Amino acid sequence: MDWQRVTKAVTASLLLAVIAAACGGDDADPTPTATATSNPRPRPTAPQPTATPDAEAEVIAAYLRYWDLYAEAVLHLDATRVADVASDEELQRVRDDVEMLRSQGVAARVVLEHNPVVIEASATSATVLDEITNNSFYVDPETLEPQEGEGSGETLTDTFFLEKVDGQWIVVRSVRQE
Repeated sequence: MDWQRVTKAVTASLLLAVIAAACGGDDADPTPTATATSNPRPRPTAPQPTATPDAEAEVIAAYLRYWDLYAEAVLHLDATRVADVASDEELQRVRDDVEMLRSQGVAARVVLEHNPVVIEASATSATVLDEITNNSFYVDPETLEPQEGEGSGETLTDTFFLEKVDGQWIVVRSVRQE
């Protein structure tokens, strides 16, 4: 018997077994380990936003509608245009703006770029923070001319507080950041 050949064959077989085990070959135990199938750890959940995207979109839509009606109010010097979307307090602020423009013999064409974010919301109240680029300008209150003008490009940061009243979001007050 050639012991060298036998020793080489055994060594080769052992080497192949070690390689197969290390590589997860067919000789590995196919039974899954207990840690892989039992006692799964619960995954942490991300914190949920305070408002759903649909609710936030509803608030932003109401907020921008307020601005559309505000723009009509100061262009036509008629604060009643915002009456359906503003509380009494906010409506009075718009009346004051209209009266200031009227006393100066001008109206205003509102040209704004909004960047609103709902920073807090519940089923009945919401707070919107808006960084606004203001390019509004004065116009003649009779002719509403000019149609285009140069604004200041000033950046304003306003916080608006909205409440849901009779199923509709209204602006109850606003605060300009200094």
